[in-house]
Amino acid sequence: MSSSLILPGDNLEIEDISQYKTTIGPGIYKFPTREPKFIPTQPGILNHSTQSNKQLIYIESNSKRYIPHKNDLVIGIVVGSIGEFYKVQLQDFSTPVLLNFMSFANATKKNRPNLKNGQVVYGKVTVDSIEIENEIECIDEGCGVLDDSGYVFNVNLNFARELLYDANSIFLKLLANKCQFEIAIGINGKIWLKCGEGVKKEVKESENKEDEDDDMDIDSTNVKDLKYTLAAVEYLKKAQFVKQDELKQVLNVCFKNVEN
Repeated sequence: MSSSLILPGDNLEIEDISQYKTTIGPGIYKFPTREPKFIPTQPGILNHSTQSNKQLIYIESNSKRYIPHKNDLVIGIVVGSIGEFYKVQLQDFSTPVLLNFMSFANATKKNRPNLKNGQVVYGKVTVDSIEIENEIECIDEGCGVLDDSGYVFNVNLNFARELLYDANSIFLKLLANKCQFEIAIGINGKIWLKCGEGVKKEVKESENKEDEDDDMDIDSTNVKDLKYTLAAVEYLKKAQFVKQDELKQVLNVCFKNVEN
């Protein structure tokens, strides 16, 4: 893979697209002409890789505003509904996207999810038009409603892309050495994370002393899971700003109070 600094409007030095199946990523615009032409739309590092008869081009940049693109995996928060759609916010102060009531796996009118404001969903962008409102769906494997026992937090967009697409990324490998966790990563800079079984909101009232002891054990387990979740969140928030040779030290500091 080759990389170079590039600015909007620069010429892209890429292979003949008639001989290669070309996939474009963030920061690249394709003119809808008979002879396709690509131009960069944002400054950053141009990444270009070729393999057999395929090539991939995209621009890596640390922008703060997320612009939906088709097939992006995103995490959103339900903020309302209109007609047959939920309104889902992908980023603070951004225009909500639409999620159809039926855009869930095996959804019917009787068993479709009935979402409330504040619930979190993991979906894929299906419409990214400028003229009409953007849409997402939660049909693909792994997509759907994320349970409330997880923790949702924000990271930089370039860090989210690295966690989601870089199979050799060391950040999650190091975290796996400390705890078991579930994670969903949105390319819009939102991450949902849960350690263990998560934190249960309600504990049933016990009728005898033996049940009370069981409830106390469950509660202590939940507190432990919460501590691990918060430590993992703190680690990922800090990891995006440190060098790789400092990651182990940051990880140990974040989990110091949890493991004692």
